[in-house]
This record gives sequence, C-alpha cells and structure tokens, in this order.
Amino acid sequence: MGDKKHIRADFVPGHYQFTTDKGSSFTIGPESAPYDYLLGALSGCLFSTFEELAVKMRISWEHVSFEVHAEKREDVPTTLRELSITVEATGVDNQQKFSKAFETATRYCSIYQTISGVSEMHWSVDFR
Repeated sequence: MGDKKHIRADFVPGHYQFTTDKGSSFTIGPESAPYDYLLGALSGCLFSTFEELAVKMRISWEHVSFEVHAEKREDVPTTLRELSITVEATGVDNQQKFSKAFETATRYCSIYQTISGVSEMHWSVDFR
C-alpha cells in the first residue's frame, strides 16, 4: 500500500489556508497564487528526490538553489506550457555525479513527472 497523504483546507471570508497532518499551515491568498504552491512543491519534491540519490552516490555540496520559471497556457485549461529549472550548486565534490543524480531525480520525482505530462520541461545545473 502506498504512503497516504492528507491536508485540511479551510475557507472563511478573508482567510483561506491549508494545514498538513504534521501541523504546518499555509495561507492561500492574493500574495500566494496556486501556481506558487505548485512550483514550491515541485522544488521540494525534486530536491528531496535528488538528496536521497546524492546520499546513496556519496555526493557532497555546500549549497543548492533552484530558480523555477514557468509559463501558463492562455487556452483553458491554463496548464503550464513550459517550465525551466536552473540549479545553482556550490562546493560540489563531483560535478559529473551531481548532474547524473539530478537527471535521475527528474525521472523519479512524482511531481516533476506529473507536470511533464502537460508542460515542456527544461533544466540545467550551474556550478559555482
């Protein structure tokens, strides 16, 4: 049986939020559009998947950051048309293994794979 997930969403006039079973709450509002959550979820899922692989491959780094840019379609439904992820990594001990682990993470990350069903996906890694 797969890992079960659950959130609770509450909507009252002037306050919208969702809360995880672990107690983290996220406000939904004009300053945070639904696609912000989607791109944040993609970043978190992709990094977690990468990190698991990097540990197994014994890759070390000092800092990793993602810049995620997406463009929505104009036609309804307005799914993503194109998405690009630029990874910036510093203090990487083996750049070739790092890139291989990241490429593998894009194949294993469920959110990346879900979005790739409707969007053209691109990624790159810059080492500093």
